[in-house]
Amino acid sequence: MQQPKMKFVATKEGRQHHIECQRDEHDPDRFHMSLDGRSYSIDARRMPSQIVSLLIDNKSYDVDLERIAKKSDTLDGRIHVRVRGRVLRFEILDERRMKMKEAQGFRFDVGGVVSIDSPMPGKVIKLLKKEGDEVKEGEGVVVVEAMKMENELRTPKAGKVRDIKVKEGDAVEAGAKLATIE
Repeated sequence: MQQPKMKFVATKEGRQHHIECQRDEHDPDRFHMSLDGRSYSIDARRMPSQIVSLLIDNKSYDVDLERIAKKSDTLDGRIHVRVRGRVLRFEILDERRMKMKEAQGFRFDVGGVVSIDSPMPGKVIKLLKKEGDEVKEGEGVVVVEAMKMENELRTPKAGKVRDIKVKEGDAVEAGAKLATIE
């Protein structure tokens, strides 16, 4: 059976790299990967010491991966990769999480009003604030469930909830206006 392709965005020193990875359908330790359009064949095995042994196009690498981000923050993909005596710092997120993170930027209009929009289709499962509530920068306003993951959408500025355009249980499309902060 054909394995699904996993798509990631890796950011290093402000530059984004696009990764597609697909497990071989006959060998669970083999992967077909492309990095910015260049293809690689990879054999990957996790060693008892938490080091991953990689054979990439017949070149051997021992790689130590260390997640820097808190496990509770699903939109923080910071990771340190130690390979051949060097430590490389990346942020790696799957495409869905990258869209969610980019949505944290929100949109400001001329009057300083912030629109909190749904970054992808989903279901509103919780309203954390109501119209008229004061909010602090970074405070959660709406929780949207998308692809079985709960995503708390936060306000990027302090202010007042001018309006909530959805109710709990509503299905929303990508780009749907959920709330406005002034």
